[in-house]
Amino acid sequence: MPAEPAEPAEPPGRQGQENGTGSSNTEPRVQPTTETTPVSYFSLPNKYFDPDAPPEPIFTQAGLIIGAKTAAHVCTGMFWGRLADWEYCGRRTVLVFGLLSSTVAIFGYGFSQTFAAALAWQVLDGALNSTVSMVRCVISELNPQKRYRQRARALTLLPLCANAGHLVGPLIGGFLTFPGEHHGHGLFDKFPFAAPNILIGSFHALLALATIFFLEETLEGSRKQSLVGALKDRKPPSERTSPAHVDESAPLLPNTENIENGISNNGSSGPPLPTDSERLPFSQMWTFNVVAMMLTYFLIHGHTGTFPALWAFFLSSPPSSSERNNSSFLSNGGLGMDPRGVGVAMSLQGVIGVLTQVTLYPTLNDRLGTVRLWRLGLLVFPLTYFLAPFTTLVNIDAKHGHSDTSSTVALWISVVCILFLFVCGRTGVAPASTLLINECTPHPSVRGTIHTTATIVSSLSRSIFPPISLLIMGYGFRIGFVALGFWFLAGLAVLSWVASAWVTEEEDASGGGT
Repeated sequence: MPAEPAEPAEPPGRQGQENGTGSSNTEPRVQPTTETTPVSYFSLPNKYFDPDAPPEPIFTQAGLIIGAKTAAHVCTGMFWGRLADWEYCGRRTVLVFGLLSSTVAIFGYGFSQTFAAALAWQVLDGALNSTVSMVRCVISELNPQKRYRQRARALTLLPLCANAGHLVGPLIGGFLTFPGEHHGHGLFDKFPFAAPNILIGSFHALLALATIFFLEETLEGSRKQSLVGALKDRKPPSERTSPAHVDESAPLLPNTENIENGISNNGSSGPPLPTDSERLPFSQMWTFNVVAMMLTYFLIHGHTGTFPALWAFFLSSPPSSSERNNSSFLSNGGLGMDPRGVGVAMSLQGVIGVLTQVTLYPTLNDRLGTVRLWRLGLLVFPLTYFLAPFTTLVNIDAKHGHSDTSSTVALWISVVCILFLFVCGRTGVAPASTLLINECTPHPSVRGTIHTTATIVSSLSRSIFPPISLLIMGYGFRIGFVALGFWFLAGLAVLSWVASAWVTEEEDASGGGT
């Protein structure tokens, strides 16, 4: 009698979801923490390397430090993406190598004593690290089908993890910088920026170990269990089937009818594993929607990746001492915060981000849809950048005829308002961008390359616009027009909204239904 048909197998990814998602969802928390930890002391290493340097070159050097890492990733990112799509390597190998490389580079950066050494470690980190694109790719493959509503939920967790990183990172950088001032440790007196980098580097090392032990390979055709999963499934010798015990009544050839219908001998249905002939050629990846999405993504990261650096410099720059600078249009000063104040201010975007991601985003996404909410969020950024420099006007006016308490309250209210606008825009844009990139993938066989391309585009943008914006901001400080750098970002934000009109929401190529 023919065997009873087996129950339909769960979609690929759900079977290993429990084993792999915990590790893959931990990694996005560490990457934003790594990127935001130096925000609290961006200008200080350059002053430490050369105490006699004038203020203007500090902006330029900081821009180079920020852009070096992302520029290096632009040069090597496609190599890591293609390697991740190669069946003999896969996503997990690239991810582990990137985490270990980042560990070494972060330690090196923390113990740098010259600008050249710090720049070299940033370049090394960018060249060998493809963590962001691999995490997005793994999560999308652990949750491959829309009908199970898992992929969208998992991908929207990435911005939530990023907000958690934005909360923790600046606090680590702000409160662990210069610990030798308080504890008298000789090591940290000599290397005042080592402590936060030691902590972040240790996080990366632990994540690399967690990835090795707990994360499954998700590349189709190269399914490999995690080390822990393999040990759990390992059978004792007494339970292993001997090669001599073979059912002689079984046919020598598989049932060709079942193969043609996509059904294996055990009755389970599903598409066959992709072969080399089914892999989409590289030249056919670049559909109009892919190109439009990458262009928009380039512009979005041009301003969202630059604003935190400009904002941190603006917060830490000394306030204007000139009485004539009674308007933000003429002021050439900042808000005069120390690293701990900057750390607290920058961590507020993490607090606001978590709250808006949990409360506002689900409701707005249900009412407006992914694309409409995405475009609405893009409209918030120009307003944010236009209003940002006016906080120095609040700072100046509050200090004339008011107590220190009222000045401080007015200053922090203005800072929170700007951060609230920025985070609201990012809350609408970041999850939708990740989903749209995943859904514009023309074929599952190139998903790793598409996600890596998006990361390269983001890195290219963040290697070009921060140095340019900081250079413009430094020029604005010199001529007494502090708004110049922020308003440059406002123009860039308008361009990103215009480019978003070309992007359409498509059904994902994985074959899942809606």
